Amino acid sequence: MEQTRIAIIGAGFSGLGMAVRLRQEGITDFLLLDRADDIGGTWRDNSYPGCAVDVQSHLYSFSFAPNPDWSAVYAPQAELWAYQQRLVDEHGLRGHLRLGHDVVGGDWDEEARRWTLRTSAQDVRAQVVISGMGPLSNPVPPQIPGLDAFAGHVFHSARWDHSHDLRGRRVGAIGTGSSAAQFVPAIQPEVGHLTLFQRTPGWVIPRLNRPLSGIERGLYRRVPALQRLARQRQLVYRELLGFAVRSPRWGVIPQALGRLQLRRQVSDPELRRKLTPSFKAGCKRLIVADDYDPALTQPNVTLETEAITEVVPEGVRTADGRVHELDTLILGTGFQILPVADPLRGRDGEPLAQRWAQRREAHLGTAVSGFPNYFMLA
Repeated sequence: MEQTRIAIIGAGFSGLGMAVRLRQEGITDFLLLDRADDIGGTWRDNSYPGCAVDVQSHLYSFSFAPNPDWSAVYAPQAELWAYQQRLVDEHGLRGHLRLGHDVVGGDWDEEARRWTLRTSAQDVRAQVVISGMGPLSNPVPPQIPGLDAFAGHVFHSARWDHSHDLRGRRVGAIGTGSSAAQFVPAIQPEVGHLTLFQRTPGWVIPRLNRPLSGIERGLYRRVPALQRLARQRQLVYRELLGFAVRSPRWGVIPQALGRLQLRRQVSDPELRRKLTPSFKAGCKRLIVADDYDPALTQPNVTLETEAITEVVPEGVRTADGRVHELDTLILGTGFQILPVADPLRGRDGEPLAQRWAQRREAHLGTAVSGFPNYFMLA
C-alpha cells in the first residue's frame, strides 16, 4: 500500500490543475491516479475527426500557463493534449503520476482519519482525496433494441475506431450533440452516404473559428499582456452568453443568433424546420459550430427525424417502418455525467452514487456531508 497526504483521482485538466496549484503552494506529498496509461482525460480519450474545444483556446487554457502558440481560436484535440503533456513536464508532475491505477473503491477510516483507495494496481492511503474524475469520460451507448445484432461496424464517438475506413461507406450516426456537430462535417466529404438520426435539434450558435496567424502568435510570445487581454475579452463574451441563456428577457439573443445562422446556411425550409428547436436556448447544451448545418445540406447526407425503433443486422429501422441500410454505425450519444464518484463510500458506508440517487447536494459543489476530506472538481 502506498501512503500519501493527498490523492488526486484523474489526470485530466482538473487533476493536473490541482497538482500544479499544490506545487505552487509548496505541497509535494501528493499522487495523481489515473486509470489510463497516459494523462489527458477528455482530450486523450476523444480523438474523433474534427474533435476540438468549443471554448476559445486562450480562455480554456490555464491562466498560469498561457500558450501563445495555439493554431486557431478553438484548438483541436491534438494541441490540447500536447498542452497537457507540456504542463506535466514544465511543472514536474511526472514523478507524482500513478498511471494504470483505476480507482474501483474507497472507504473512510474514522479512527485513522484516512481514506483507503482500492485501485486496479495497488491500494493507496491518503489523508485527503480530491476527485478530478471528469463527467465526459464514460460513454453511454443508447438503449436501442437489437444494437448488438448489427452486422456492420459500430463504435462510440468517444472510442473512435481509426482503423475503420469510412470512405465510400453507408454511415449512420445517432445523436446530434456537440460531438456529432464536430465529427459530422469532418466525415461528410469522405463517406458514401451519411444518415444522421436526430431525436431533438439543438440551438447552434456561430463559432467564428479561424487560424491564428504567425504575426498574432509572435505578438503573444513577445507581449504576454496582449494574450491576457484576448483572454479577458473571451471571458466577457462567455459570461455575457451565459447570462443571456439564464435570463428570461435576454435569452432571445442566442436564439436570434441561432436562427440567423440557420437561415444563412440552410436554404431548404423543410430542413430548417427540422433543425429549429422548440425550446428556449439553454434548456439543452448550446452547440458552437460554423460547419455543422452546411454539412447537412450536402447531397450525400440525410437528416432522419423519425424515431428509431430497433437496430437490425442490415441497419436501423425507424417508426415509419423503413430500414436504413448501413455499413457503419457511430454512436454520438454522450456520457454518463453523474454520479462522478460512485467508487467511494462515506463515513456511514453509503456510496456517493446511492447518496445522490434521489437528490444531489454538495457545499459549493465541492464538499459532501459525510465524506470527510473529500473534494470534487469539475
